[in-house]
Amino acid sequence: MRRRDVILGLGVAAAWPASGLAQSGGQRRLGILLVYGETHPDSPVIVETLKESLQRAGWIWGQNLAVDLRYGNGDAETLRRQTNEILAQKPDVVLAQGVVGATALQRATATVPVVFMMLQDPIGAGFVTSLSRPGGNLTGFTNFDFTLVGKWLQLLKELKPDVTRALALVNPDYPARLAAYTAELARVGPGLGIEARIAGIHNAEEIAQAITPFAGAPGGGLIALPDAVTGVYGQRIIDLAAAYRLPAVYAYAAQVRMGGLAAYTTSVVQDVQRAAGYIDRILRGAVVGDLPVQASERFLTVINLRTAAALGLTIAPSLMAKADELIE
Repeated sequence: MRRRDVILGLGVAAAWPASGLAQSGGQRRLGILLVYGETHPDSPVIVETLKESLQRAGWIWGQNLAVDLRYGNGDAETLRRQTNEILAQKPDVVLAQGVVGATALQRATATVPVVFMMLQDPIGAGFVTSLSRPGGNLTGFTNFDFTLVGKWLQLLKELKPDVTRALALVNPDYPARLAAYTAELARVGPGLGIEARIAGIHNAEEIAQAITPFAGAPGGGLIALPDAVTGVYGQRIIDLAAAYRLPAVYAYAAQVRMGGLAAYTTSVVQDVQRAAGYIDRILRGAVVGDLPVQASERFLTVINLRTAAALGLTIAPSLMAKADELIE
């Protein structure tokens, strides 16, 4: 596993932007805990978008803002260790990606402000007690709620109308999330003529062990639910879907650009920009517990036409028309 620890801004620049706290409050420190590895296609998007967004707000990396960046590569133990390393630097605020990153920080500190992004059900997961007034040291932005299971199943059915079975992949170690996804699959699936079930996975080997027997019967399709494991091992899922000629729907556009069939997703750039806004406000004195948890506002349909052709699928004109991005 490749790991890189980046510590930026060990010195203080002579001239800082003339904007609010950045003008006179001294150098501040931001921790960033990403669940993806450094080579994941979304990682540079997240880092560069965050850097540019904070710069527009007057926070210059390496000048008035020191940054401690860690890549966890989906491993909970690595994230726990990296959390301790970040907190040892006494950050003013930490950005946490996903339920795994937020969990690591919640377990490690009850005082350092944490802005999370790209996770689901912050109340059910125990990160906050209220969306409007979180009250503790965590707040942030959710990208999906559990009702999107219906969107993913519907997209799978539109892509291949004869799908009658669906296998949804997710890390099973977060009970509230697992229960909610399981219940939603059971609720929505029958109305679409799909028997849907969860497969709990932690690594590439378990992904293969789940998909291989499932692919032995006709009418199957896959859903890669939003999760650190499905993100880190996205290429493995894509390769197995291709090998077994299974249509698959993903939670992130990056997986479709890597060769996956389709996604119903949010804009990662928008998710990061909104998180940067909260980081800026906290650095300027806002109380983290007073900042409401917010949900994503825009969703995108992305389809890889090359993958569809390889699977022998004909995309309906109505689906083509509503797609936000077609990869050819």
